[in-house]
Amino acid sequence: MNRKQRRALGRSGAKPGMGLAGTPANSATLAELVAAAAAQHQAGALSEAERRYRHILSLFPNHAETHSRLGAVLMAQNNASEAAARTELALELKPDLFEGYGNLAQAYMAMGKPEPAIQALSRALEINETEQVKDLFTRYLKDTRFTADKNGRLRRWALRALLQGWARPRELTAACISLIRLNPVVNDGIARADAAWPARLPAAELLGEAGAAALAEDDLLCRLLERDPLTDIGLERFLAGVRSAMLTVASGGAEAAGARELEFYSAIAHQCYVNEYVYALTESDAARAGELKSALTVKIKAGEPIPVLWPIAVAAYFPLHGVPGAASLRSQSRRQSWPPCVEALLVQQIEEPAEEQRLAAAISVLAGIDGEVSRAVRQQYEESPYPRWVISGAPAQSPTAERDDRAPAPAPDVLIAGCGTGLSTIELARQLRHARILAIDLSVSSLSYAKRMAQQLGLAIEFAQADIMKLDSIGREFDFIDASGVLHHMADPWAGWRILLSLLRPGGTMQIGLYSDAARRNVVAARALIAERGYRAIAEDIRRCREDIAAAEEPLLKSLTQGPDFFTMSECRDLLFHVQEHRITLPEIKSFVAAQNLTFAGFILDAATLRRFAARFPGRAALTNLDRWHAFEAEAPNTFAGMYQFQVQKPARRP
Repeated sequence: MNRKQRRALGRSGAKPGMGLAGTPANSATLAELVAAAAAQHQAGALSEAERRYRHILSLFPNHAETHSRLGAVLMAQNNASEAAARTELALELKPDLFEGYGNLAQAYMAMGKPEPAIQALSRALEINETEQVKDLFTRYLKDTRFTADKNGRLRRWALRALLQGWARPRELTAACISLIRLNPVVNDGIARADAAWPARLPAAELLGEAGAAALAEDDLLCRLLERDPLTDIGLERFLAGVRSAMLTVASGGAEAAGARELEFYSAIAHQCYVNEYVYALTESDAARAGELKSALTVKIKAGEPIPVLWPIAVAAYFPLHGVPGAASLRSQSRRQSWPPCVEALLVQQIEEPAEEQRLAAAISVLAGIDGEVSRAVRQQYEESPYPRWVISGAPAQSPTAERDDRAPAPAPDVLIAGCGTGLSTIELARQLRHARILAIDLSVSSLSYAKRMAQQLGLAIEFAQADIMKLDSIGREFDFIDASGVLHHMADPWAGWRILLSLLRPGGTMQIGLYSDAARRNVVAARALIAERGYRAIAEDIRRCREDIAAAEEPLLKSLTQGPDFFTMSECRDLLFHVQEHRITLPEIKSFVAAQNLTFAGFILDAATLRRFAARFPGRAALTNLDRWHAFEAEAPNTFAGMYQFQVQKPARRP
């Protein structure tokens, strides 16, 4: 809608500034009218509120706040198009109207226009950086892919969200990558790397005249490299080429990198460590990296000065804690000082793994591990802890927070079954500071990572090694149990679920995650490819398998490159090479829920999916009807591409 059309919305037969009886309207009259309309709005009487707001605008056609509030009412009545037009007019009349930008963003999203929605929220943030707007910004950002950013506003706010932890980095990564791809140096480099793949181009040909210095100036790229695996095949190939070019510089022995370039190269080394060196490796680069690692080892042993680029380049191909004598690189006896970017690498790749080894020795065994499947699963996660993460998102406000004038609720007892490396556990603990949380897993490697991160954040969480099948012996009960990613890796998921239910107090809630049979057809196709080519669950074979899938023409296989688990070694192993996996159907879940006399409380899904479901099956009752969801999934098999994630409630005790 153009400006002329928007202005037409404000026209009326009454003269501007005239009151109800045609007399001049003063500000008190306007305030009274707005207050009365707002009261109807807040009471949920939307039709009456709309009538009152329209009446006000017939008297005061240029009152920006009323246009904005009418837009909010229209949006609540699913009239997104007029809601957007009304709010646009409000913002023309009053460009600093804070509430209008949030209303406009929601209308744009409902119209399927995510980029202008994010632009509107960026403007709101510039006016007032509230928690509510930050939350809305990150929720919309994660589902948006940008095609333009003329003034750099989107990049600035995406970087701020990333640095300040407004959400998990993983939730922001795809949107950030779309902004990074708008950098011509990156975009052109991706095109060159793709065209030459699997060959690696010389730095001058890959990066052009701008060179690595131009990449070092891209703060969003550098900070994202340090915080989360980059989930884009084209960008991965480009960065693999940059890594190879860095190795060439380091192997030449010359200190040819400036301070900003060193920071950029260090960010690449951080990225390679986080993704566990998942990038495809040429024989030439493998040999050259091995030679540089040996040369670094010699200099460490001899106590000689080390070229500053050496530990960075080696860290981009091997974890530094595996380099003989590397622990001495930060010792007092070594007189060589390192730039801060190298110091950060040494902490990440030497000190933190050493701390995890120390913590692993103190992890208690709550319930023994028995059974062939449990032992095999434990071995996988000892070798490949899951998930890979560096920074969690900001904690939400506790839903059980009490007002000062009320007695605090009893601290809930929480069990996290299959906590892995602790990301979800730590986010829950930051949200519910007063809860007593027990987090269990089969893998000590995963538990020690989780415990280090919890201690770093000052969280008191009890971590223990345990097999769910042995938990019925611990003599404890819980108000809430989370089993979001463990049951489908057990020998018998239903038996494991029953044991967990036996630990849930009457009236308690359980959150469950199970793989969807319909949504994992691509994984089944990949497993057929793996069996056909004899790939094993080792690094070299996982790299080769990833290359096959990235080059595949078959849509099912190709779709795997769109998921985040494809982009780290451990997560790709979990996705495609798991030693034990069950895929479940909704009728099976419905049957189990009924047999256990549970109340199905609904799926945890994004707003867009819930809107599509509501359009297909209207009414609140449909949201908890598993037959309706089964029909919906049959029509849209990728609905539960992550997994079925839902909550159930156990019956309360009878009086």
